[in-house]
Amino acid sequence: MKILVPVDGSDNAFRAIDLACRLAGEGNEMLLLNVVGRGELPEELKRYARVENIEGPPAWQYEQLIASELIGRAVERLRGRGFENIDTFVRTGDPAKTIIAVARETGTELIVMGSRGLGALKGLAFGSVSQKVSHSAPCQVVTVS
Repeated sequence: MKILVPVDGSDNAFRAIDLACRLAGEGNEMLLLNVVGRGELPEELKRYARVENIEGPPAWQYEQLIASELIGRAVERLRGRGFENIDTFVRTGDPAKTIIAVARETGTELIVMGSRGLGALKGLAFGSVSQKVSHSAPCQVVTVS
């Protein structure tokens, strides 16, 4: 089984990794995805970059550095729980649409994701990413809060 876990650095995303580990059996493939924006960094990620001393001039470079760091931490977490069959993706675009597209491209059978990520306030006004993914995903979606 292929399990896709979108990671954005939020507590819920790391809880989603932990749940995916519990749901996955031996031999399952874990797919980690981080979706970066289009050059304008959310305030939460700017703070993260400052705290972690990540420097880089344009916003897209910050996004790529942060995405690499988040994916790396998620891979470490999975390996610490005994998973070795891990694929990683960093994509640019709308988070919900990108998660759905990657699920289709990879033949994902289950998406495990946080119910609220770093953009929680925006989600209250426009609908959360997890809601959009749940309604349009080509597979089952489990949300973690």
